[in-house]
Amino acid sequence: MKRMLALLGILVFCVTMGAFGPGPGSKALAQTDNPVSSLMRALEVGRPVSHKGLTIIPVYTRRVFNRANYFTLDEAMKMNWIEVSEVEGGRVPQVKITNLSRNIIFLMGGEILTGARQDRILAQDVLLGPGTKNLLVPVYCVEQGRWHHTTANFTSKSNLGTYALRSKAAEKAPEAQSEIWNEVQGQNTRLKVASGTSAYQDAYDKEENKAAISGIERKMNDELRLADDTVGVVIGLGGRIIGLDVFANASLFKKQWPKILRSSALSALQDDSSRQVGQKEAAEFLKSLFSKDYTRKPALDLGYELESSDSSAVVKSLVYPEAVLHLSGFPQDESRRKVIDSPDQRLPVIR
Repeated sequence: MKRMLALLGILVFCVTMGAFGPGPGSKALAQTDNPVSSLMRALEVGRPVSHKGLTIIPVYTRRVFNRANYFTLDEAMKMNWIEVSEVEGGRVPQVKITNLSRNIIFLMGGEILTGARQDRILAQDVLLGPGTKNLLVPVYCVEQGRWHHTTANFTSKSNLGTYALRSKAAEKAPEAQSEIWNEVQGQNTRLKVASGTSAYQDAYDKEENKAAISGIERKMNDELRLADDTVGVVIGLGGRIIGLDVFANASLFKKQWPKILRSSALSALQDDSSRQVGQKEAAEFLKSLFSKDYTRKPALDLGYELESSDSSAVVKSLVYPEAVLHLSGFPQDESRRKVIDSPDQRLPVIR
């Protein structure tokens, strides 16, 4: 049934082969050898499902590159396999993470760590190897007005930052922390959330928002019947794409999907536009990721990262062992777009 529904706009990436140019500290890789481009060739997009201004477009795969089972942050915390704590001295931009188990644990960039001295948002994906101890992981504060312990270590309420927060965290720019605080404060103001500590989590905890978010979740889950080969989603809001998440396999996607939907629903409460994103638009956004210049860099623990940042989008990919474990994409908003002229587009002042 899903195949029939996708016929109207099925996306199969058959792109002319070329080469990625090397970035700073990167290794030049032919497109055929690049895990991101290999993934793109295997993807298809389905038909959009919309509710008011929120649009969800499922992403399917014709080939699974990595079928391994990875445990998530929430699973690890429930099993007491992981310990996330403050860095000695209370260093805000980092937390300390230890894997107490013999399992590989996947932490997704944008997940919210609750408690300790203040809530934080993970700045990037992390794949924790068995027995990894005291790994320093970059984070940002999403609770500006508290600096005292509510719990000894961090816990999880199974929440994810909105795509607006995640995109700012992913860039790791010098101004990112202040922008994240402004985003949280602006969101709470728009949603009329009374928060004594300017906490992102308080937007979820407000009873009116809980009911509205649950309604959106039910509506989307009723209409969006995710097929067994669903590995990701493109999310649209108010007629524009706000983010993309694609995972190594359907199992990992299904584990993270509730968080992605809940954070998208929270964003939808702040947008009253009824405009929707189309299937072709989602396909073109995915296709644009194929030919970008990617920089390869070591991951914090297992695997390595491929990333790209230009005037159109910020793209992050965690690769392990040689397949994309998680790819996230954030189109640049209008305020951050840059005009970059090529030499043939420049106009002489005096001819």
